[in-house]
Amino acid sequence: MSGRAVRRFTSLILRATAVAAAVTLGLGVACQKPRNVTTARQLLEAPAMHAGEQVVLTGLVRDPRVPTPPEGNSYTSFTVIDGTGRVGIIAWGTQEVAANDLVEVRGVFHDRIVVGGESMHDVVEAKFVRVLRRAPQPPGTPVGPP
Repeated sequence: MSGRAVRRFTSLILRATAVAAAVTLGLGVACQKPRNVTTARQLLEAPAMHAGEQVVLTGLVRDPRVPTPPEGNSYTSFTVIDGTGRVGIIAWGTQEVAANDLVEVRGVFHDRIVVGGESMHDVVEAKFVRVLRRAPQPPGTPVGPP
């Protein structure tokens, strides 16, 4: 084979590899279980129908807490209010959320889950929590230590 033929063959192999990688990536993304952007009302009206479903929920944080059960890891629990209802959220570890923060929660909806020996109903087990907007602070609120 001449040098020109080797370069053409190598170029052809590289292009075919790139196309195969792109198709594999596209199929991998397309074949994932879709996330369902939903409302609290939809989840609470038919919890058994949505159990185990991956959901995306957006709303305001209420009552954030970080309990540490004696027999397990800490978790952050809070309620998301989206204007149609309230849904409990469980996120493993410590999440930096505060009351009245606007958040996006991605996770799995459970009609019943046991966390730290406590049984909870109609809860989203968050895999991802993103603060979209921090809660407004009243004027004169200290930013840091004096």
